[in-house]
Amino acid sequence: MTKLKLGPIADDKPVKIALEIPATLHRDLTEYAACSPKAARPSSPPS
Repeated sequence: MTKLKLGPIADDKPVKIALEIPATLHRDLTEYAACSPKAARPSSPPS
């Protein structure tokens, strides 16, 4: 079997994606974010 060799990625721009999740998962993620504000908000970058 031949090994796959990849070069550097030339384009590093953000990409938007959309996905569908079950309502129960959305509810659980929303509840988790409300209970854990540190997980919901990224901390400020180190100085």
